[in-house]
Amino acid sequence: MRSDRFFTTIDFHTAGIGMRLLTAGLGRLPGDSIAARRRHFAERFDHVRTGLCLEPRGHRSMLIAVMTEPVTPGADFGLFFMYAGGYYVSCGEATIGAATLAVETGLVARRGEATPVVIDTEAGPVETVARLEGDRVREVTLKWTPAFVAQPAQVVKVAEVGEVPLDIAVGAGNVFALVEAPAVGLAIHRERVGEIAARGMAVRQAIAEQLPVSVPGQGAATVDNVILHELPDARGVSRNALVWGPGQVDAAPCGSGTCARLALFHQQGRLRVGDTMVSEGLLGLSFLGRIAGETEVAGRPAILPEVTGTAYITGTSQFFFDPDDPLREGFLL
Repeated sequence: MRSDRFFTTIDFHTAGIGMRLLTAGLGRLPGDSIAARRRHFAERFDHVRTGLCLEPRGHRSMLIAVMTEPVTPGADFGLFFMYAGGYYVSCGEATIGAATLAVETGLVARRGEATPVVIDTEAGPVETVARLEGDRVREVTLKWTPAFVAQPAQVVKVAEVGEVPLDIAVGAGNVFALVEAPAVGLAIHRERVGEIAARGMAVRQAIAEQLPVSVPGQGAATVDNVILHELPDARGVSRNALVWGPGQVDAAPCGSGTCARLALFHQQGRLRVGDTMVSEGLLGLSFLGRIAGETEVAGRPAILPEVTGTAYITGTSQFFFDPDDPLREGFLL
C-alpha cells in the first residue's frame, strides 16, 4: 500500500447532516489560537482539505471538523471546520457531534449524567453539556457566543421573484442572510429542495451584486449562507433550510443559523429572554434554541444563545494519499 499521508476520522450525523471528525494524521499545528492554526493549515495543507472533502474521498456537501489541542485554560480540545468551498468560523452540527464523540469514546471523562465539555473554536470557547442516557450521549447543549442582527430590513431584487426583504444576522461568527420563505414563493418542504437551492443561490448572488454588508468586529463581509425560514407556529416550531457552499441545502436545521434566527426573532419582539424555539430541518429533525440572556456586540444589542441537539456515530474511516494518484487532491464536477 503506497501512501505518504494517513488520516483517521470518526463519522457521524447531527439531525441528518453527515460529517467527519478528523482525529489523527496532521500532527501538531503551530499557533496560539484556533484562527492561527487554521490559517497555518490553509497555507500549508489546503490540499488535505480538498483531498478529504472532495471526491473521491468526500462529496460536495462534506464538512469536516479538525480536532486540535486546546488553546485556552480549561478547554478540552479545539476545532476548526472545513468544507468543499473553504473554511467556516463555527459549525453547530459539527460541535454537537464532536462533544458527543469525545464523551462516548472516552476522550473526555464522563462526570455524571451531565458532562461539561469546553471546545475552543475561532468564534471563541464554546461551553457544552453532554447529557447521558445509559452508555450514550442523549443530547448536547451548546452555550454559544453572542448572536446579533447586523443589518435589519434590507431588500434586494431577485430575477423572476422581484423585491425580496431579508435580514443580515450573525450566529457563532457566521454571517447569514435570513429570508422568510413565502417572500420567494416557497414553503420549507423536503420535496421542494431543488427550488430552495435555486432561490437561495439567487438571493446570494443578488446580495453580492446589490448589498454591501458590514459586520461589527469584522468589517466588510461576504454572505455565503442563506437561510429560508418560516416564522414560529403556535407550537414554537420554525422550519428552515440553509443554502450553502456550491448550492447545497443542509438537511439539518443549522446550529449557528439557529443562533442568528433567535437574535432576529428577539429583535422583532417575537422571542424574549428565556424563550425557546424548535428549529426544524427538512427531515423533520430539530434543534431546540433558547435565548439565555442579553448582551452587546460593538454597542449593539445581542443575545446569548443556546442550542441543543443530538448526534449519532455512523462509522470510522482511514484515508490514504497515494503520491502517484492523479486525483490525490480531490475534484468537484
